[in-house]
Amino acid sequence: MVSRENRVLIGSLLAVWLAVIGIGLTGIGAQSAVVTFVVLAGIGIIAPQLYLAVTDADVSPERRVRIAVMLAIVIAMLGFGRVEPLERGVIGALVAALFVALVAFEFASGYRETAGKQ
Repeated sequence: MVSRENRVLIGSLLAVWLAVIGIGLTGIGAQSAVVTFVVLAGIGIIAPQLYLAVTDADVSPERRVRIAVMLAIVIAMLGFGRVEPLERGVIGALVAALFVALVAFEFASGYRETAGKQ
């Protein structure tokens, strides 16, 4: 039997595949590195990890959020080094926003943890 986590991850791969097919058929964003990054990192990694962070009790939400952000940063560093400067700046801004959101999430979760102990 396939676990719930694996079903979510397979569903995200299916969503990435459908997005790639849709981009290929319409041609909208086909040459854009930003669209590629959003499809791969956003739909393929971040969305399922955030969904599992909210709904799955087996793994801590903090770990899921960390995994999502770090994998998005790795994808940005490995796959988008040779793009136009404007697109590189947009992807960099998206990665920076993800990192700031991770830091804010860590602060909030640490605050909730210490406030709950008092």
